[in-house]
Formats: sequence, structure tokens, C-alpha cells
Amino acid sequence: MHKVVIIGLIYLLTLSSPMAKSSDQDIDASVKEYDLANIAMMKEQDQDAYTHLKAAVKLDPGNSTYLNGAGYLAMKLGEFENSLDFLHKALEIDIKDFGDNHPNVASILNNIGSVYSKMGDHDKALDYYNKAYTIMEDSLGENHPQTQTVKKIRDEEKKKIL
Repeated sequence: MHKVVIIGLIYLLTLSSPMAKSSDQDIDASVKEYDLANIAMMKEQDQDAYTHLKAAVKLDPGNSTYLNGAGYLAMKLGEFENSLDFLHKALEIDIKDFGDNHPNVASILNNIGSVYSKMGDHDKALDYYNKAYTIMEDSLGENHPQTQTVKKIRDEEKKKIL
């Protein structure tokens, strides 16, 4: 019984510590950075959007949405290694949170495929697109718009190999 009370007190002290407030502040700041990134993307200001997404990732490194977005923009800007770093971190988080067969996982796999395609590694790209398509088809169905989008991208990649 005393262990439960002590653990409870430690938990309450942690909630009221400056470190906990800093964490809340970091999350609030990361959301603002993400919003600024979205505004910059709407204005087609990819470099500014990328800067804001990197700031959001730094403030909340466990947020796979920020990591996926930063990875996508890094790819668009030609920073392929950085892109893969962001995307693999996002993939690890989403697999842990949602399992192997979730549409979020498929989205990240699709983005990784896009990086490899831009790098000219079409076989590796096709492998990632195939994995993304299988997940989308299994989880959302063959006729879902997202499934159809991934299928189209995959089929275009196949043409690059043949």
C-alpha cells in the first residue's frame, strides 16, 4: 500500500514540476510550428515549411506526423538522407503505435518509396510501394481513393523498371 502512495506522490510531483510544464510548452510550440508549416505549404514555400517542421520535430520528436511531413519535404528539397532518417523514425513510431497493417504505416512506406524513386533506386521504391499498397488494400479496400492512389504510383514505378 505504501508503494502505491509513494508512486502516486512521485507522479503528482512530476506533474507539477517545471519539467512537466516545459513539456506542455514544447507540445504547444510544436503545434504552432506545424500550423506555420501548413501555411507555408499552402503558399508553396517548401523551405519555410521544412524549417517549421524540423522545429516541430525538435520540440516533439515522438510525433510521427511531424516526422513524416519533414521527411516528405526533405525529399522534395533533395535532402534524401535526411528524408529517410525522418521517415524511418516515423515508421518505427507508427508501427509501435498502430501495428504493421495501418494506413498511417502505408503512407510512410509510400513516402519512403518516393524517396528511393527520386534517388533512382526503382527496385527498392517498388518494394516499398508494394508494401504500402498491400496494407491499403487490406485495411481500406481495393476501391478506396487512397488505395487507388498508391496503386497508381506503384504502377508508374513498375514502368520505370521494365
